[in-house]
Amino acid sequence: MHGSPTPPRSRTPLVVGIIAAIACLGLALLVVVGLVVGGVLYTSGRTDQEVPAGPGTSTGDLVLPPEVDVDAPYLELSAAADGRPVVDVYVDFLCPHCATFHDAQGADLQQMAEDGEITLRLHPRPMLDPNSSPAGYSSRAANAAICAYSQDADPAAWFAAETALFDSQPGESGLTDEELSDLVGEATGADVSSCVTEGTYIPWVQDVVEPEARQSAEGTPTVLIDGETFTGDAAEAGSLKTAVDAA
Repeated sequence: MHGSPTPPRSRTPLVVGIIAAIACLGLALLVVVGLVVGGVLYTSGRTDQEVPAGPGTSTGDLVLPPEVDVDAPYLELSAAADGRPVVDVYVDFLCPHCATFHDAQGADLQQMAEDGEITLRLHPRPMLDPNSSPAGYSSRAANAAICAYSQDADPAAWFAAETALFDSQPGESGLTDEELSDLVGEATGADVSSCVTEGTYIPWVQDVVEPEARQSAEGTPTVLIDGETFTGDAAEAGSLKTAVDAA
């Protein structure tokens, strides 16, 4: 007597198992993709404030002069002991009154800085950029002086470049990059031609120095002594030193 034939096995459990395996694999892939995308978004979302750039480095298109911290709107040419006056000087190399100020006060400022009597902070402004033809001379002249300073973070190079630029102030005609390179190079002995041509520090002058200057100084020249505006005669030799000594 033969038994009843064995009924065929259902394939449903096998199909269900395959589907479940695929679902698990898909879920795992989603988790991995999520972690990768999240990591990329986190990294790209970090700011310069979270990972600050060091002095003399580049942050995007912004190159910082040596010895200048991120967001510092000045060159600190001397650092005096605590209790000594902090002197902030705002100048524009196209400004005729700045040239007059430099003739009257420049030597005293340099001497006080070199003697450690003051902390001297120079703010080279591009305020008069629209007034030159072609526009932009203030930025380019400031850049040329910073290029010389940046060779060795040398305040003496800044002072020499500053004097040369004011002594040869061109008025609204401006100077070409080649003329700026020759003028500053001769005054300082530094080869600044590529730095001048590339406009290395112009973004810093325009995007860091000028925004702060608009808030702190009404024009150029402006001098702050421990945050207070110098109100003496800027064209009278010795007047600034007298005010500093009295601070």
